[in-house]
Amino acid sequence: MQATIINAAPMAILRGTQDLSTRVLQRVPEDLPQHLPKFFIYAKKGPTKPMLVVGDSRTQMYDADSFDLRKKWANHATVFSNAVNAEGNSQMIERIVPADAGPAANLLLSLDVLATSIPVYQRNSDGSIKVDTNGVKLLVAGAGGSAPGYKVKWVVSTLATDALAENFGSATIVPGDQTDTDTATQSDRYPILQLKVSSQGAHGNDAGIRVWAPTNNTSSDVSNSLLTKELVYPFRVAVIRRPDVMSTPKIVETQFSEQYITVAAKPGTIDPVSDKPIYIADTLLDSFQNVTDPRFPAVVGDFGQLAFYQDNFDLLTQLFYTAEFANGYEENDFTGAADEQYLFNMIGGTSSNSAPYNTFQFVTGGTGTVRLSEFSNIFALSGSDGTMTDASFATSVAARMADYADSNNELSDTAINVESILYDSGFPLATKYALCNFIAARKDTFVVLSTHDVNQPDLTASEEYSLAIALRTRLQLFPESDYFGTPVMRGMIVGRSGKLSNSQFTKRVPASIEIAIKSARYMGAGDGKWKNGKAFDGAPGSILDYVSDLNVTFISATARNRNWDVGLNWVQAYDRRSLFFPALKTVYNDDTSVLNSYFTALAIGQINKVMEGIWRTFSGRSDLTNAQLVERVNTETTKRLLNRFDGRFVIVPEAYFTDSDLQRGYSWTVPVKIYAPNMMTVMTTSVHAFRIGDLVTA
Repeated sequence: MQATIINAAPMAILRGTQDLSTRVLQRVPEDLPQHLPKFFIYAKKGPTKPMLVVGDSRTQMYDADSFDLRKKWANHATVFSNAVNAEGNSQMIERIVPADAGPAANLLLSLDVLATSIPVYQRNSDGSIKVDTNGVKLLVAGAGGSAPGYKVKWVVSTLATDALAENFGSATIVPGDQTDTDTATQSDRYPILQLKVSSQGAHGNDAGIRVWAPTNNTSSDVSNSLLTKELVYPFRVAVIRRPDVMSTPKIVETQFSEQYITVAAKPGTIDPVSDKPIYIADTLLDSFQNVTDPRFPAVVGDFGQLAFYQDNFDLLTQLFYTAEFANGYEENDFTGAADEQYLFNMIGGTSSNSAPYNTFQFVTGGTGTVRLSEFSNIFALSGSDGTMTDASFATSVAARMADYADSNNELSDTAINVESILYDSGFPLATKYALCNFIAARKDTFVVLSTHDVNQPDLTASEEYSLAIALRTRLQLFPESDYFGTPVMRGMIVGRSGKLSNSQFTKRVPASIEIAIKSARYMGAGDGKWKNGKAFDGAPGSILDYVSDLNVTFISATARNRNWDVGLNWVQAYDRRSLFFPALKTVYNDDTSVLNSYFTALAIGQINKVMEGIWRTFSGRSDLTNAQLVERVNTETTKRLLNRFDGRFVIVPEAYFTDSDLQRGYSWTVPVKIYAPNMMTVMTTSVHAFRIGDLVTA
């Protein structure tokens, strides 16, 4: 189309449409609750990397059984996780898998192939085998009624140990268990399809597949367009799952709510009707999961890893096709076209009209033998939950916590690992020490330690005091700022233990679960704002609602002073029926500072989290002057912190360029001022007596 005017020749030049209606979409920062705890748990299934979950996403990811306090996966950490989840508070969960759990359940589907002579039978016009009046198959005349061919059987096996599982995807051809008695030839077993479930655990043994080849006589016909245009025989795969080994499996629907998928073993195959890629290695897993597209909810499929042994499939397809083309019956889908060997149906052993091949015969017998069909269930094997004890759980958690002390570890990436607080749900002392690493390298985290060990007797008041000294000493290894000389602040020690009300958990729990629940209610909203009216510093919020039968309820004035000095929080009587937290004090050691308040410390952690987000937003900008950058950083920081803290604080960002920043030309500085109230804990009162006659009335 001519778009340039070159002379006055009459014409209309249509330039098309310019779209001026579009707008630049502003990326909105992800809303996350400020109180975002990290929990380690045993689980029935699920990934081992940390995941952000709440409510339905939590049970979908790890299975509801993982959070049933009467099931084998539950422990004291599960109790805390459930309590926070009940308030609608998102959480980061990291699954702990016992060392002896073994590999994820898996299956290897192989074809055992014996080269031998195969009886060749007479055919009817539709390709079916002729039989006499007694139902005996009629052999073709001559050559002894046989032809060179193959006896085959599908065999299911597994990689049963961790060592073997390391070789997933590397299975080799091994001797089979068939033998030709006339020639002493032994069969070979060819790996074809290998699948591994998406996570470790015995649950994997209840995941399986069905594989079958459709024909024109099955419930859904074979696609003739694939046969004639792509020269490939399609087959179908369904994923199945059963509640347990005694139950009937059910079909797992695809992401498009389909009962099965159609696949092909020829690389690059495109369905001519739907223009959809259907090569098995590219489509099978993704049809049942979404783990890469953030626009849609994450869905973890039952199977997470696949190996398709294309070389073996190609080799066998060529062998089978060559034999059948030379000795086959008419109407068997083959025309002699180039590269039509993929039309051979080694899944079902028949042509598209359901007639069995002449030179390809299925046999039975031997361990793991299966006949592939629409109704044959093939389950993964070798999954195990391992030995789940509180002791091994504590050891595993402690080992994982060491990574928080390493600033080069992936856990230091706050864009992905968005947790803000960690609760000691009743770990032994060695693990309590390890939990302190949570605040070692990051400045946006807070740790709540408890004096209670769920597997030990309750401590006395003096024992809790002694343990608090040890815990505070460990926390002091991680000062808030070596630049400013600020001691440790983002830690709190909570004493006392009791029974959790209305719970199936029979052991005693740390009193800090009360703080976890109240924090979830006050600071756990998904919009990232503290809820007005849900504060719990001061009555009635400070009164215990969820924990009863406390181990220590009376505290003398002397004990209060001692506990306060070592940063140990306690409960005491509010009235004849109630107990309360008189204060929630961090381990910060200056009573005149605002940094000894639990709420202020959490707010500072959130500010640090927001400021990392601000850096991610502006890092790499080269289109702003220094003044513009300062203005936009301050504006965006104020916006992200506005109305986040229930009106408790005044927060002022003051971005600027230091002399060193100006000299470097690539850095800027943003002090953020927080004006916070002191925590009021001491009241002095007296009574002054007067004569009634001295009362002056207006």
